[in-house]
This record gives sequence, structure tokens and C-alpha cells, in this order.
Amino acid sequence: MRANAGRVQHTAARLSFENVPALFASLFLCVGILVAQEMWLVPGTLLVALIVTAVITSFAAHGSTRVAWVPLACCWFLLGMFLSEIQIAPDAQRHLVWLAENGATHTVEGEVTRTTPVRFEQSTSLYSRTVRQEQSESIDIRIRLVDAKPLAGGLRATLYAPAEGALPALRCGDSVRTTLSMHPPERYLDPGVWDSSQWLLAQGVAVIGSVKAPAIEIVRHAAHGSFFCTLHSLQQAGTRRLQDFADSANNASRLPGWLRLSHEDAGMLGAMILGDRTYLDREARVGFERTGSFHLLVVSGMHLALFAGFIFAFAALLRLPRVWAAAITIAFSFAYALLTGFGDPVQRSFWMVSLFLLARLLYRERNSLNAIGFATLCLIAWNPRAILDASFQMTVLSVLVIAGIVIPLGEHTFTPYLRACQNPDQIALDPTFSPRLAQFRVTLRLLAEHLKPIVGGRAAFSWFPALIGLGLRILEVLLVSSVVELAMSLPMAVYFHRITLLALPVNLLVVPLIAVALPAALIAFASILIAPSLAAIPAAVTAAMLHAIAGIVRLFGSMPGGDLRLPTPGAVAILVSVLSLGFAVWAASNSRFPVSLSIAALACSAACVLTPRPLSYRPGSLEITAIDVGQGDCLLLVFPQGKTLLIDAGGPIGPDATSSSNFEIGEDVVSPVLWTHHIRRLDAVELTHAHSDHMGGMPAILRNFQPKELWVGKNPEGPAYDALLKEAHDSGVRVRSFAAGDSFDFAGTQVQVLSPARDYMPGLVAKNDDSLVIRVAYGHTSVLLEGDAEAASEAHMLSEPLSSDLLKVGHHGSKTSTTPRFLAAVHPTYAIISVGHRNPFGHPRIEVLERLQEDHVLTFRTDAIGATSFYLSGSEITAEPIGLSPRSWLNPPVAKGSSFLKSGSSR
Repeated sequence: MRANAGRVQHTAARLSFENVPALFASLFLCVGILVAQEMWLVPGTLLVALIVTAVITSFAAHGSTRVAWVPLACCWFLLGMFLSEIQIAPDAQRHLVWLAENGATHTVEGEVTRTTPVRFEQSTSLYSRTVRQEQSESIDIRIRLVDAKPLAGGLRATLYAPAEGALPALRCGDSVRTTLSMHPPERYLDPGVWDSSQWLLAQGVAVIGSVKAPAIEIVRHAAHGSFFCTLHSLQQAGTRRLQDFADSANNASRLPGWLRLSHEDAGMLGAMILGDRTYLDREARVGFERTGSFHLLVVSGMHLALFAGFIFAFAALLRLPRVWAAAITIAFSFAYALLTGFGDPVQRSFWMVSLFLLARLLYRERNSLNAIGFATLCLIAWNPRAILDASFQMTVLSVLVIAGIVIPLGEHTFTPYLRACQNPDQIALDPTFSPRLAQFRVTLRLLAEHLKPIVGGRAAFSWFPALIGLGLRILEVLLVSSVVELAMSLPMAVYFHRITLLALPVNLLVVPLIAVALPAALIAFASILIAPSLAAIPAAVTAAMLHAIAGIVRLFGSMPGGDLRLPTPGAVAILVSVLSLGFAVWAASNSRFPVSLSIAALACSAACVLTPRPLSYRPGSLEITAIDVGQGDCLLLVFPQGKTLLIDAGGPIGPDATSSSNFEIGEDVVSPVLWTHHIRRLDAVELTHAHSDHMGGMPAILRNFQPKELWVGKNPEGPAYDALLKEAHDSGVRVRSFAAGDSFDFAGTQVQVLSPARDYMPGLVAKNDDSLVIRVAYGHTSVLLEGDAEAASEAHMLSEPLSSDLLKVGHHGSKTSTTPRFLAAVHPTYAIISVGHRNPFGHPRIEVLERLQEDHVLTFRTDAIGATSFYLSGSEITAEPIGLSPRSWLNPPVAKGSSFLKSGSSR
């Protein structure tokens, strides 16, 4: 009987070792891998222990199965540790990195392994409004050194040419030769900041460099590249075809604008169906991130799962046997995965789909948890480090909660009614349902009889039940979205410091549109490849869906308060959240518990993420932390009473700010450091002056931390500065302007403003002497923070008492600042220089370093040792580096005479 079958299905899916052995095996395997990350054991010892435990398990299996699962779980645990210990790590290419550390010029040759489309970029000078236009292209090369010892490794080179010039026509697989200066990737030595060098190393890239177009020589064009080169070329060619179609006459029809694909739409389609993010607009990217729907914009596991679902549903419609349906779905999914470039997320999704379909053939179809466990088990056994990847964790978690929570809850509530809606006019089917569902079918027929005179018999008995079924389907989508969003709260908070409160309504509205847009886009793309004239209708459908999706994202993305940024949850909160999530899955599969218990546990899991963490600081001390933001300034002050002040927020990566860059210093560097201090909201931020290396990251700080006040000095008007003031005003931030002579109490300290002078008039463009200089005193200790103030500003400050225990050296150690008279007046014990590694300005200058050395000042540099905290207790000052390990202790980037080595040895 169908009703009884439904109850058997739910009982069989109960969460127990006997019912879902593969799920529990994958769980214990994961635990073993995680434990191996924290402790190291000899692989041989682990192998012996694994064999002994396996023997014990085989003996226990002949006795009681309830006893055998304990040693079996130990087997999987030990196997996880063993696999983790024997996995080969990516080649660190240390010799090449050490050679590139000094920035010497070398001649290299090698094979191009990756190219990107040519970009036309606009850059603005750091210290003026000069705009430069140029074109660039990024390539990866597997290089060999020609003029030095025979070293090999991966190089990511950026090719530059003037806007009116030409870049060489490079293809993946070409052999090239060039002379360039290599250096390791930019690495910010701050706690909590993502290490891009490790990410590049996983792609085989150890060093980076830049080359002007005439300096690169094509030694040999490749007749045919490697398999992945071919995939890469096909992916780029597909994106270009989309771009050409968007700009062609085939798309410039008489259709209204919302039915035509634009250039931006083509870039979005390239990311959505091909995985090529080259032309993805940054504004669109940010909007999708703020609404928690970025996974819908780019090729992800969901896209491949949707594609596989369409193929499988089509195979079922053709009534193909299960084996053939699975085989065809796997084959088409593999082809689509290759089309998207076969990136890591798509690879994992493909293997997950394939293993899931195979598990359905091996196990009973109703046991979806076991199929998911089997797929996960195979993936992490093949690549144990995958468990540490955020996208892998989120993919597994989403399918787990759908199978373990959504499906059981649906069986408890509305899913049986959804089946009962089918063919309600066939009375002979009523006995196959439970009495409750049979009564529901009778009610449907009675309502249909009443509607029959109004809408007709066909509509009453076909469309009316279909409408009821549609309502239940919408309820199903709502349940899936709600459960997944609640479950995603933990990884979103841990990896992205973001809880998108609007993700649920956005996904509810967008996912159905994506379900239509994706197949329409694939049909349109195939038509463009065959005959562009055939793509008009599917392209119009795709354009309508994309514009509707973009409109929804813009609407919700502009709503205030929808994007909650928060620090990483504490270890206890994470543990309770994981246990609550596991309990929710277990309770949903157990018919003895009410539905509300599982929902409550799921809500508890999400609530743990939002639990506020106390601010990480030392009560009774004034803490000043110099954050490594490269060639820029950023200081965090935590006051004795727990109030916070951020001074500046860094700026561009190098001397120029590129308009097309996806990197944002405030979002990607400064914010993570503040989150490591458990800061949710800043009490105040200060902008010393309106240069981009101080102001560039400030908009992200205003968005993420909603400061109560913005302190400024006297700055000239300018697009970036005016936009910052407008954003502060729109966000309700109080803007306070200060000048020399101002003095006030702040959180138990005395703040004295030293510059600019009250009669100071800024020029047409921002200058270093615009800097807002303050001295903060706590008890008998004090710190002087002078931004980029130069000699003229320092001379005006000599009339004030300047003596301080800590000096933030002006203008990154430039010779235009820290004059002998000023340094003698301050007479600091410690100094901090915020400066970029390998900066093109020669900062800090040797004469400034020697001056600090002669005055016996213990000097710290952010480019050498990263973030450093200074603690003023009111009677003494101490220093403590808190950043990552130094960049190079073999050849530290410290000029002769620097007091860095002295300060390092004193610790």
C-alpha cells in the first residue's frame, strides 16, 4: 500500500549506523582527517594501528553487530588520519621563492599554462589625480631559469602595453622567453587575513612579475596544448562568442531592452554557464554577495546539480531504465563540467552527482543519506584536504540537510498531500492512501464539484488540484530555502563573516528564475555556436530572466541592514552549532519526535553563530595595533574602557589603484583583522588625509562596522573624499572636524590635536601636510600618530609638548618627515613604520632609519614583521608582534643601520 510504503520509507531512513553506514563512515573519516591537522603521527604507526583495529573489527562482527560498530568507527578514524598524513602537499618551490625574494632580474623561458582576455584599465596616481590608461593580460608560465641555477616553477606574469599599443597573441601551450624581475606574491602579515600566496601555490604559481609587451618573445607557437589548455581555450572562446553575440546585429533587434542581452549580461552568462568570471561586473558581484546569492551568479555545484536534474528528469520522461538514465546523466554532466573548465567546485559537484547516482543503483533509492555518505566518503578518501575547503563543506552540508531534514519534515507534513493531489477524480486510488489522505482527496472532489458550474469540469478536476499542488510545491521550496539558509549560517560566518538576512526572500524569488534561465542560456549558447540566428528566442528568454534576477538583487541589496557582518564565532559556539545541526538531522529522521523539535534545533544552530563575543582587549591598557596594509597606513586603537578607534584604512596594493581590480583593502585585509578582535562596531574612525593609501579601504569599513563618528582634518574636495563624506552622512555617521588646539577626553584618555593649524588652507589636491596629527595620553604614557605629516607640519608642532613613548613615523619613513628636531622633541622609546614590502618609493629611507638608530629608538616595520601591538599601561609600554611569520629571515628587507634587528633581539 502506498501509505504504508511511505511509513516504511521514513523508518528505513532513521539515522542509525545500520541504516546509513556510509554516512557514519564518512563522518569518522572526516574526524580523523581533522585530528591529523592538529597532531602528527608516524604513518607507519597509524598503518599498524589500522590493521590491528581491522582485525578486532572482523572478530567483533562475528559476535554482536552493536559491539562491532565501535572498532569499525575506530578503523575509519585511523584511516582518515593515515590518508591525511600520507597526502602529498603542493610543491612549495622554496628555492625559486628565495631566489625571487631579492627582486633580481632573470631571464626565463617556459610554457604558457593559462591566459586571460586583454583588459583595458584605468589607473589613478596615488598622490595626484593623474589618470593613465593601458591594456594588460595575465598569464601563467611554467618557467625554467636560463641565466641562473636550473630552477623551475610557476610564474604569474602581467603583460602591459599602452592603450593604443598591442599585446602579443599568446595561447595556452605557447613557449615564451622574457627577462623580468620576479618576486613572491603579496602577503599581508596580519592575523585572520587570507593568504593569497598559498592559494596561488595550490595552482602551481610561486612567484609573480610584470612585463612590458615588447619584452616577451614567443619562441614557438603550440600546435596543440595540453588537455586543460584545450579546455581553457574553449572556455574563453565561448565567452568571446557570447560577447560578440551581445554586440552583434543579431541581438540589436526591435525587441525591448529587457529582452536583449547587453555586454554586461554576456559577462554574467560567461560566469554562470562557463565559469569564466573575466567580464563579471564588480558592482553585480557585490550585489549578489550582499544578498547571499553569489553562488547563483557563477558556475557552482548548484548549477551542475540543476543541469544533471534536468537531464535525469528528461530521461525519466522518456521512461529509460534506471541504469541508462544514470549513465546518460553522468555523461552529459561530465561534458558540461568540462565546458565550465572543470574547476574544483564543479569537479566536486560532478563526482558528488555521479557517486550519488551510482549509490542509488547499489542501495535502496529511499536511503538518500547513505548515498550522500557514500559520495562524500569517496571524495575525501581521494583528497583528504578537500574537507578543509569552504565550498566542499558548504556543498556537503546543503545536500545533507536537504536529505536529512527537508525530506523527513516533508514526509511528516505536506509531501503526502502533494502525492494525494494527483488524479483526485480516480476514486479507485483512494484505498491506497491513509484515511487522512483519502479524506483529503474526497474534499478535493467536493470542492471541484462546486467549482464545476463556474469554471467547467476540466478546469475543476485538473487545474484546481494542480493549483493546490503548486501551492504545496511553493511550500516545499520555502522549506528547502529556509533549512539551507539556516544551516549555511555557520560556514558563512566562519569563512565570510557574513549573515545575509535577505538571502531567504532573494533565493525564493531568484532560484525559480535561475531554473528557467540556466536551460534557456544553454540552449541560446548552443544556438550561437551553430547558427546565431536561431538564438533569438532563447536569448530573449535568458535576457528577461537575467534582468529580473538583477532587478531583484538590486532591490534587496539596497535595503539597509540586510547584510550583517560579524566576527568568527568562538570555539564553543561552533561546537554547539555543529551538535545542534546534527541533532536536527537525527530528530527529523526519528518519527517519535515532533517536527518542531528539529526546527528548534536548526534555529539554535543558527542562533549560536549570532551570539556576541566579548571584545578581545586588555582592560586598563591603551592598545595600538599597526596593521600591515602594504604601502599605506592603518592603526587600530582599543582604549582602556573597551572603546575602539580606527585611524586610516589602507589603500591600493601598489602605487596605483586599478579600477578593474576585485581586491579591496578594507574588505579583504582591514576588516578581517578587526574581526579577530571580535569587533562588530567601531566607536570612531579617523581619516588623517585624503590620499588613497589612507582612504582607499574606508568605504568598506563604514559599511562593515557602522562607526558612530568620523574624524577628519582639513581636506580639499575630491570625488573619492566627497563620496566618503556622503556615505558617512547616508549611514548616520557623525562627521567631526578637528584642528590644532582641540583637546578632549575619549574613553579614559586625553586626545590632543597637533595638526593641521587652524588657519591651514588645503590646496586643490590632497597633500601629506593635510594630515590630522593627534597625541593620545593615558596616565604617564602616550602615543603620537602623525599620518603623513612632513617637515613643514612638524615644524609647526614643535611649539607643543610632543614627548611620547610611541611614535608612528610620518610618511612611511620618507626623508621628508621625522626631522631631527621633531624626533628629539618626541623622544620616543618605540617607533612603528607602516610601509609596503618592495614599495617603489624606497621607503623607509636609510637616513631616517639611521636617525632612529642613533636615538636608540626600538623600531618596528610592518613590511618585515607584520601587524604589531603596543600596550600603554599608564606607567610603561610593551610591544608584541601579532602578525604572521616574517616574510624572509634569511634576507630580511631591512636597510643597513635599521634598528629592526635590535628591536627584534630585545624581545
